[in-house]
Amino acid sequence: KLVQWYNSAMKNQTKFSEQLIKGKITELIFEHMLREAGHFTVLAFGYENILPELMHRQHDMKTEKTMEVIRRAPDFAVINNTTHDVHLIEVKYRRKMMTSEILSLANKMYESWKPSHLFLATPTGFYFGKVSDIVEKKGKIERLSHPQISIALQERYLKLLNEFIVQKS
Repeated sequence: KLVQWYNSAMKNQTKFSEQLIKGKITELIFEHMLREAGHFTVLAFGYENILPELMHRQHDMKTEKTMEVIRRAPDFAVINNTTHDVHLIEVKYRRKMMTSEILSLANKMYESWKPSHLFLATPTGFYFGKVSDIVEKKGKIERLSHPQISIALQERYLKLLNEFIVQKS
């Protein structure tokens, strides 16, 4: 039984590590695609970047609700250098588009971070939307369409995403 438990624990640890690596690759794809577009300032914003000390001490914290809001901090703050708009953006990778899962993500973000946006990378394309719109549309999210992020640029980064993630899955 101990061997079974150990094998199960190792399998779970490996799965967790794989998910973490996929998430980081997706964040890098997003960050570099926007930087290459040349019209954006991309700032790491997630709590693991902004408040690393809290991340390591989260189990000691007494205010669960506050910690949950902090844990849900979007991954990036993106400044459009032309309009000077600032958007808080959560970046996720999903192998399959599941409306119920997207709605759940959007609802959690909407509870804590208004306004915020969701960038979703999939093997077939990139999707982007304001969280409040995704909630209103019950989990529907539109393909990324932005005048400063060309289709050609998106296709190059989608190919890169697929080389690193999809073929390894």
